[in-house]
Amino acid sequence: MKNKKRNLIIFSTLLVIVVGVYLLIPKTKEEESNKTKPNVNTNGFLTFFNNELSGCERGGELVYDRETNIVKLISSGSDKCYVYFDKYNVAKITNVTNTKTTNSVTLTVTTEAGENPIDKYYFSKDGGNSYEESSTSSYTFSGLNDNTTYTFKVYAKDTLGYETNEETVQVTTNAYVNPVVNSITVTSKTTSSISISVSASGGTNSVATYYYSINNGAYTSSTSNTKTFTGLSMGTTYTIKVYVKDTNGVDSSVKTTSAQTESITYICTTGTNLATCIKNQYTSQGTNGLYYHTSSLANSAADNSYRYAGANPNNYVCFGSDATTCPSDNLYRIIGVFGSEVKLIKNASLGDYYWSGSRSNKSNTWSRSTLNTGTLNETYLSGLSATWSNKLSTHTWYVGGYSTTDATPKTFYNAESSGKTYSAKIGLMYVSDYGYAASNSYWTTNMSDYDSARDNNWLYLGDFEWTISRASSYSDFAFLVYSPGSLYNLNVYFNDYAVRPVFYLTSSTTYVSGSGTSSDPIKIN
Repeated sequence: MKNKKRNLIIFSTLLVIVVGVYLLIPKTKEEESNKTKPNVNTNGFLTFFNNELSGCERGGELVYDRETNIVKLISSGSDKCYVYFDKYNVAKITNVTNTKTTNSVTLTVTTEAGENPIDKYYFSKDGGNSYEESSTSSYTFSGLNDNTTYTFKVYAKDTLGYETNEETVQVTTNAYVNPVVNSITVTSKTTSSISISVSASGGTNSVATYYYSINNGAYTSSTSNTKTFTGLSMGTTYTIKVYVKDTNGVDSSVKTTSAQTESITYICTTGTNLATCIKNQYTSQGTNGLYYHTSSLANSAADNSYRYAGANPNNYVCFGSDATTCPSDNLYRIIGVFGSEVKLIKNASLGDYYWSGSRSNKSNTWSRSTLNTGTLNETYLSGLSATWSNKLSTHTWYVGGYSTTDATPKTFYNAESSGKTYSAKIGLMYVSDYGYAASNSYWTTNMSDYDSARDNNWLYLGDFEWTISRASSYSDFAFLVYSPGSLYNLNVYFNDYAVRPVFYLTSSTTYVSGSGTSSDPIKIN
C-alpha cells in the first residue's frame, strides 16, 4: 500500500522561533529498500530538502529528520532561518481505461511525462492489498467472475523509483449470455415421422451442439439444426424438446413444442375395391408411406406399382380372422399394389425352414423346393379356411435371381422380372421387395450394405430370413436377409431360417374398415 502523506514541522529545540512548515518529503532509493514510498504533492511534484541552500543567519543549525519528516532548528537563541526544498517533476497518471469480458478486465494506463520515464506499472484487483508488476502500461486480470464488480488500483514508478499518483477504478465484468433456442418449426410430417428445424442463437459464445428429445425420452445430440423423428404412431401428438449447448459447454433453456403425425383418412367406404382404396392414399411420393413406381421416379422399379416404404407405414391388414380385435398371428402387411392386386406378407415368421426343404435336395430351383410345394402351398395353404384361401390369387412368381449381393434394388428387380417363372398361390418376398421397402434415399445403396437401411425398412424382421430369389452364380445358393439387415447368400440345404408367406389378394377383394395401424388393421371382405 502507498504510505499516507506526513506533515513536516520545523521547530527549535531551544524554541526561540517555531516555524510550522507542511511539506511532502520524497524518499531516496535507500529508503525504498525500507519499503517506504516517495510522496507526491497535489501538483504532482516531489520535494527534496536542500542542505546546501537551507540555513540560519545567526548560526542556527537546521537538521532534517527523514524518519519523522521534521526539520529541526538547533540554536542558543533566536534566529532567522531559510528552508529550501528542491522540486522534482514526477510522471502523472492522467487516465485509466478498461476493456472487459465475462471473465477478464484489461486496464490501460495513460501518463503525463515527468523528468524521467516510467519504468514499472503496478496493478491491483483487490483494492490495493496486493499488486501485479508490469513493464507495459496494460495488464489483464483473467479468471474473474462474470457480472462482478472489482475495485482496481494503479500506480507507476519512474526510473529513479519515484511513484506517480495512484488511481482507483471500479469495473463490473460482463454478464455471461447463454445461448437460446428461438423457435422450433415442424417442416414435414407423415403418418410415422415428424421433421423439425431449430432456430438457435449464441450468446457470449456460439452454438455448438443441438439436443433433441421426443415424449420425454433420452436426448440425442447432433451438430445439425434439423431432426427427423421416425417410427412414430399415426395420428399421435408428440412432445418435442430441444436445447443447445455453446462452445463453452453452457446450456440454453429447453424449448418445447408439440406436433401430431398424419392420420390416414381412407378415401373409401365399406365395399370399395381394396387396391383402389390403397392407391387413393397416394397424393405425392412418400405420402402415407406410399411411392408410385413410375418411370420418372428415380431408381424405382418403374412398373407402375404402389409400394410402401420407410420405417413403419400404416399398412397392416387382418387376414384369416373376423375377430373384432385381430389376433397377432393374423396380422399381415401390404407390400404394395401391383395392377389390381394387393400383395401381402405375414407380419411374423411362420418358422425356420430350409429353402430347399431338406438336406437331400441341394438344388436352388424353386419348383423343386419342398418349402414351396410342401410347407407354403400345401401345409400353410390348407391351414386356411376355404373362405380365406379363395381370396388368394394364383400368381406368376419370378424365380430367377442375380449373381451377387453387390447390387441395388433396381438391378435385382430387372434381373428378377426377366427371369424364370413359376405359378402358385404362395411365395416369399423378392430381394427387390425388401430393397424397395426401405426409405427411397437407400435405393442407390448396394444391398450388401443394407444394414444401414434397416431402421428405415419396415420389412426388416431382425432375423435371418429367406427370399424367393436364388443366387444365379451357384446351383445351390439363395439370397436371404442377414440379421444385421444386409443381403447375403447361403446354400439352400444347410441352413434353416425364418420364412414369411407372401401372396396376392384377388382383385375382387374389398375394404371393410380400419386405418392400417397394428392396433386398427384394415379389415377386408
